Amino acid sequence: MTSATSSVCRLPLSLDWEDWYQLCCPPYDAPDAHEKFEDRLAIATDLALGLCDDLGAKATWFCLADQAARHPELLRRIVDQGHRIGLHGLDHARAFEFDRATFVRRTQDGKARIEDLGGAAASGFRAPEWSLRGAAEDYWRELPELGFTFDSSRAPLKVLGDPRWPTRPCRLSADLWELPPATMRLLAWRVPLWGWGLRTLPRPLLRSRLMALAKADAGTPLDLHPWELDEGQPPLPVATRGHRFAHCARLKGFGTRLRKVMRGIALVSLEEWIGDRP
Repeated sequence: MTSATSSVCRLPLSLDWEDWYQLCCPPYDAPDAHEKFEDRLAIATDLALGLCDDLGAKATWFCLADQAARHPELLRRIVDQGHRIGLHGLDHARAFEFDRATFVRRTQDGKARIEDLGGAAASGFRAPEWSLRGAAEDYWRELPELGFTFDSSRAPLKVLGDPRWPTRPCRLSADLWELPPATMRLLAWRVPLWGWGLRTLPRPLLRSRLMALAKADAGTPLDLHPWELDEGQPPLPVATRGHRFAHCARLKGFGTRLRKVMRGIALVSLEEWIGDRP
């Protein structure tokens, strides 16, 4: 930690810019899903930008190129309000569903599209559903050649990643930072400090853990989805019990909860945090 930042209580903030129905499972991953389910991204984006304004936050928004093509005006609003953009994918398909050459081609295409539509550089990458795992575990090696300087795709958790992976930012190579999402120990488990974890864990516990990370300038980014702020979204018509819990648990009042949990913490983009590293 540098002397300039040693007294700062801050956390990097990221948002995965996708609509409420974009899950990595049928029928939500079908090519015609955009036509089958209600488009609520404008509503969710308004709510997320409002949250950032209320908290004085500047964030990194990991954006889907398919949604950027559908809503270029929303992407430009995000950029115009001082936020940074990164790539979440060409669409919401998981990285390990493709061979390496196809992953490279799709990632290159997605980056070019959001940079063109957003009018800003995208230097960060986050694969949908933390999917630089399994067959795609070493696909991060391709990212520097594609123009990325950091990744945030490796969750140190079972199922979504590997608990042996680092829980704090580190360099995967001389040219690439890895910023894993925030997690915490809870009894015998490590649990996410995003999604259902951020929505359901006791607020005093969350507040304590987030403040500890912020005071340490730990650099583990918070992760939000704009749709989590949209209390009027339809229920998932088809979902397993696990998906339904992870997606729907305690959506009501989440914006109010976030404003209370994050008060007094400076929320910055991942690019700003990395820029202060020696």
